[in-house]
Amino acid sequence: MKGKYIMKKPKPVQPFKSLEEETDFWDTHDLSAVVKNPKISISKLLLLEPKKEVVMTLRVQKSVKEKIENLAKIKGLNVTTLARMWLIEKLTEEESVKKHSQV
Repeated sequence: MKGKYIMKKPKPVQPFKSLEEETDFWDTHDLSAVVKNPKISISKLLLLEPKKEVVMTLRVQKSVKEKIENLAKIKGLNVTTLARMWLIEKLTEEESVKKHSQV
């Protein structure tokens, strides 16, 4: 069969158990195969309970993004997970400082 290629059928995507699981999946998989496959219903992939999070877009310099990506890779985390952790840590610190300054 010279010159012939067999197209692999994409594996069906199972519903996600958590937002973290969904984020991890889409950070490592190509969405185009899912979109091109009419047998996969995008609505079935959504979490059963409504997401309590909202999407927030940040603009950063390319060098900053690359540094965050490198650190995330070293820590074995997704870029979005690491950035979210840092934001939550900083908010917690700020709230603690504010609480102590009001006493």
